[in-house]
Amino acid sequence: MLQTETKSSLYASKLIQQTNYSALSSLPKTYIRQVQAEGEIFMAAPQKCANIWKEFRRNDFTQVQIPYKTALQVFDACKDDIYSMLKINSGKDFFDLFDQDNDGYLNEDEQILVFSIIKEKMQQVANLLLQIQQYVPFKQLMKSIRNLEENICEYQDVLRKKIYKSEIATYKEIGLEKLDDFYEKYYNQFQNFEQQKQIRIQTQIIQQQEEMNQLEEKLSKNTEFLKVKPKRKLKDLQTQEKLVSLDERVEEAMDFRRELKNMEKKEQERVASEQKKRIERQKDELERKHQKQTEQLKAKLIEQEHKLIIQLKKEYNVLLKQIGLHNNEIERIQSSAMQSAIRKGEKEGELKRMKERTRIQNFIIGDAKSTLISPRTQQQNATTYEDTSSSSYRQPLTSSKSERAMHDIKTLIHKQNYTQFYIKKKYGADLPVNYQPEPYKVQGDNHERIEKILSVKKKNPHDILPSLTELYDIDMKQQNLGYTQKSEQELIQERLKKKQYILEKLEESTH
Repeated sequence: MLQTETKSSLYASKLIQQTNYSALSSLPKTYIRQVQAEGEIFMAAPQKCANIWKEFRRNDFTQVQIPYKTALQVFDACKDDIYSMLKINSGKDFFDLFDQDNDGYLNEDEQILVFSIIKEKMQQVANLLLQIQQYVPFKQLMKSIRNLEENICEYQDVLRKKIYKSEIATYKEIGLEKLDDFYEKYYNQFQNFEQQKQIRIQTQIIQQQEEMNQLEEKLSKNTEFLKVKPKRKLKDLQTQEKLVSLDERVEEAMDFRRELKNMEKKEQERVASEQKKRIERQKDELERKHQKQTEQLKAKLIEQEHKLIIQLKKEYNVLLKQIGLHNNEIERIQSSAMQSAIRKGEKEGELKRMKERTRIQNFIIGDAKSTLISPRTQQQNATTYEDTSSSSYRQPLTSSKSERAMHDIKTLIHKQNYTQFYIKKKYGADLPVNYQPEPYKVQGDNHERIEKILSVKKKNPHDILPSLTELYDIDMKQQNLGYTQKSEQELIQERLKKKQYILEKLEESTH
């Protein structure tokens, strides 16, 4: 029962190199029974893998990658099934084996890797059943392998659809973020316009008030009253009165006085009336000038506001087109990648088996030809079981069964002979010096195009956690690094307010 996996390769090489059936009789019966038992265990592998898959999905509450604690829960729930197929008896070993990037999570590819490794072990057991001439179990196990391949294809499709749905949701969130930025930008522009508008109106009012005060001060001076003079006739009568009074012509002087008394009173009233009209006329002219200036300013402000609204509407229409610009492209790339992965899952395993079968057939035919041509040479070149055993790699007998199983799994993972679907991908990461392009990029998956489009996604203001040294400048003054102290509800209300304001402006432009 010890070192089954190591012995299987030895027995397989023995069977392939012999042209008769003597090697089968030389195999230990315990080994044959163990291979048959493993074949019976793996017959139910599709159902066991389905149970593991259900546990993965049942424990995946947040629809994200599987963390360490969740992986331990899955292992505990399916411990018997996992141990029977992978010979791993520890949840920690299970997680460490399949967490290839050591990030503390089993991502989508690493979850599929669990089932791919089980399928590879099933293929190894199927080859051993074929070599020990157990054809019926071999055929049944190959049927189970194909069923598991179909299930793996469905599993990766479910995970891929989940990622693609999140990508579409992220793209929509980016569109909403652009709209929020647009609303905020034009809300600030309109607020600045309103402030400038009030400043210009207040400045004009103050300027007009100063002009009115200056006019009143000017009109209050005595020099302004001298600009309206009495009639020339009044001056002539006053002169004649003085002349006749000097000649002692009293009667004539009294006649002039009576006539002047009425005339002076009327002239005084006339001058006062003319002066008042003159002052009112100048004030009216200034008020008409101020009113004209006010109307011109209002017309200019309304024109500027209309220009801003026209620019708002134009950019809004462009933005609406930009938001959905890449939607069809993303869906096309996703659909193409999904169909390619399904074809790969359906055909790659069978193609690899056909290639391996062809290789073995050519080896057997070549070996048979060399036996017919030179039997003695074939007998000399034949390798005995003992020679193969001594030349083959063996693990120390002191290693436990679990350690040997883990070593075999690591070998399978290192060989990468299993089907890789490349579900989880990253774009724009810092590349190491020895970077080699990923196969999905070489094959022209174009998924990096989607990742580049989604790379503009903003972080939540509450998720920004700057370092302590970035909080203050060289003068120990607090800097604004984009984080906020407002609650999420306050931010939502603020965005809705800006959105409503801009939509009202857009409605005004349609009327």
